[in-house]
Amino acid sequence: MAFLGFLVFHAVGGGTGFGLGSLLLERLSIDYGKKSKLGFTVYPSPQVLTYVVEPYNSVLSTHSLLEHTDVFVLLDNEAIYDICHKSLDIERPTYTNLNNRFVSQVETGRIISLYCIVPLMIMV
Repeated sequence: MAFLGFLVFHAVGGGTGFGLGSLLLERLSIDYGKKSKLGFTVYPSPQVLTYVVEPYNSVLSTHSLLEHTDVFVLLDNEAIYDICHKSLDIERPTYTNLNNRFVSQVETGRIISLYCIVPLMIMV
C-alpha cells in the first residue's frame, strides 16, 4: 500500500499549536506537495479561554492553514468539552479525555473509510 498523506491534529489558541502547526503544514506542503494533508484544528472558544491571545492566534493562523491543507476541519473547543461532559458522562473532562477519547477516535473513525479499500465492519 502506498503512502497517501498526512493527518495533523493541533490547536491554534496557544503559541506552539499556532506557530509550530502552521510551520509544519507549510513544510509538508513544500516537501510533499502532491500528498494529501488533512488538518484537524481545535479553535478556542470564549467560555474556555486560558490565554488572552487565543482569539488573535486563531485568526492569524487561519490563512496559513487554509493555504497549506487539502482538507481543513474546524473543531470547537467548547463543543468538544460539552460532548465529553454530557454525552460521555465525564464530570470534569481533562485534555486527555478531550484529545484521546473524543477528537482522535472520532476523527480517525470518520476518515478511515477514505483510506480503506475493504468495507469496515463495526461491532456495536
